[in-house]
Amino acid sequence: MDLQMIEKIQKVVNKAEIVDLSYTLEPGMPVWSSHARFGAIVYETYDEGDVSYHRQVSYGEHTGTHIDAPRHFFREGAAIDHVKVKAVMGRGVCIDASFLKPCEEYTLDMLKAFEAEYGEIQEGDVILFSFGWEEKYAIGKKGEEFLKDWPGLGESAAKYLADKKVASVGTDALALDPFGSEKYPSHQVLLGNGIPILENLTNLKKIPVFSYIIGLANKIKDGSGSPIRIIALT
Repeated sequence: MDLQMIEKIQKVVNKAEIVDLSYTLEPGMPVWSSHARFGAIVYETYDEGDVSYHRQVSYGEHTGTHIDAPRHFFREGAAIDHVKVKAVMGRGVCIDASFLKPCEEYTLDMLKAFEAEYGEIQEGDVILFSFGWEEKYAIGKKGEEFLKDWPGLGESAAKYLADKKVASVGTDALALDPFGSEKYPSHQVLLGNGIPILENLTNLKKIPVFSYIIGLANKIKDGSGSPIRIIALT
C-alpha cells in the first residue's frame, strides 16, 4: 500500500462517525446458562500501595459481543485463530427485523423484499440483523428477558446468504437461530460453509442500512469463538 492510499484511508476514517457495536465486558452481563460468566480478580492496586493496577479476567469464548468460529459446531471446522481477519471487515448491511414476534423466523421472502428495496446483497458483505433485542439487554436480573424468546434467521434465508458468499452474519440477540431451535439450522448452514456468526451486537439502530464494518477477535488457539470489538464507520 502506497502513501497516497494510506492518506485516503486516513481521511475517510477522520471524517466518519464511529459507532461501537460491542457491549462492555463486565460482571452480571447476560450469558447463556451453560456458558462461563465474566469475572475479574484484582492482583495489584494503588489502594494497597502497588505502583500499578491490573486484574485477572475470565470469561467464556461466547461471552458478550462475540464471534462464532466454524469449530463451534463442526469438529473439523476452522478454529478462531484460523478464521480470516477480513471475516468481519467490509460493507455492512443492517437489516431491520424488529417487526418479528418472539421466536419468529426471518424468512427468505423477507430477505428478498429487503433486496428489492435496497439492492442486492453482495459477496463479502457483513450482514447485521437488528431484531430489536438489544432493548432487552441489561445487567443482572434485569437482563433475564434478553435470555429467552428472541427471533432469529430462518434456514432458507441462511442458505441464501451462504450462496451469496457473505463474509459473516450477525444479530443483536443472544444467538442467530430463534430461541427454542433444537437443530440450529442457521449455525449449521453458515458455519458449515465457513461463514462466522456474530452475536450480542448492540447499537444497530444507530447505523444506516449501509456502513463499513471492522471487527477483530482475540486470536485464541483452537478457539470455538471469541469476544470481539466491532465498529461501524458511517
